[in-house]
Amino acid sequence: MKKLIFSICIFFSFAITAHTVDVRILSTMSVTTVNVSVHTGTYLLYLDGKPQPDSLTTKVFQLIEINDSIEVRIPGDTIGRFVSFRIVALEDSSVFKIKPIKPFSGTRIYDHSLLITVVNGFLQCINSVALDHYVAGVVESEAGGRTSKEFYKVQAILCRTYALAHLYRHVTEGFDVCDGVHCQAYRGRPSDLNVLSAVKETEGLVIVDQNLILITPAFFSNCGGQTANSEDVWSVSVPYLRSVKDTFCLHSTNATWKRKIAKEDWLSYLASKHKYPINDSLACYNAMNMTQSTRGASYCYAGVKIPYKTIRADWQLRSAYFSIEEAKDSIIIRGRGYGHGVGLCQEGAIRMAKLGYSYEWILNYYYKNVEIINLSKLEFFKEE
Repeated sequence: MKKLIFSICIFFSFAITAHTVDVRILSTMSVTTVNVSVHTGTYLLYLDGKPQPDSLTTKVFQLIEINDSIEVRIPGDTIGRFVSFRIVALEDSSVFKIKPIKPFSGTRIYDHSLLITVVNGFLQCINSVALDHYVAGVVESEAGGRTSKEFYKVQAILCRTYALAHLYRHVTEGFDVCDGVHCQAYRGRPSDLNVLSAVKETEGLVIVDQNLILITPAFFSNCGGQTANSEDVWSVSVPYLRSVKDTFCLHSTNATWKRKIAKEDWLSYLASKHKYPINDSLACYNAMNMTQSTRGASYCYAGVKIPYKTIRADWQLRSAYFSIEEAKDSIIIRGRGYGHGVGLCQEGAIRMAKLGYSYEWILNYYYKNVEIINLSKLEFFKEE
């Protein structure tokens, strides 16, 4: 067992120190035309795998999908049509810019290298980037607005752990991860220097469970005062994803919300989808006067069990932590928090960091019986 653990650790240690992640960028867009240019640093240009003169990388390239090929243009000239377009960074500080033209979108800035090919009639853009540069981009994308460096450390460890635990999930498609919510949001090089500093200061740190397996570091915006057990949301009990009380987020932006629904629509929904006995006066009253004093999994009455997560999904509510009260011809849903509720509450963690709590304390508050560990130092488990 120790040999197996050691082998896994050695692999991830190598990944942390030397791995380049291939990220499909602009993955939510059906791109047919983009502009690409070098922002800083030195690059080599390859067209169909053949190296081109260095001087070309100083120009702005326009790439257009035409008949499953890429037409490469520079101002005043067309270079030709190719199967692949690649710029390869020769320095760690090399940065490029990419701007979608069709459909039109804003310019994004990325570290390191870029490969563009045509897949299913659209340009597929893959950013090959060092792992921690990718992590830095994810941190700024996932953490939102500017906040304390200590919270960025929290987010950096979460994002690095998630990236390594889910690396290669798109390998059959020719890249490792995408830049959408299916993997982790990634919009390129961060603009906040505190993000880069936080990633550097937590280099190599990840979270593992008691079996030294990388955890699934779930997080969300606001828990409304209490996080959820994993099985109440995803039907799988995970030892480190336990419900905890959290008073730190109660005065944050997403702590509370309210939704008004017509009484007729609510009762019709209960009867048609859940076979709820709305003709029973007591059952009807209870369904319109429902209270969650603490987070629960389901509303239960008269043999009917309705998961709160189902109600949330069906009515597109901000969370599954809510209570209901009757109000004339309507019901008022008073909710707490924003998101699925499992794992780390971002607004609670942001508040903790501002109050001076360390990233270690914050992570151990939300994830139970875990360790923050540098994978490069797990040689302790090697058998002689």
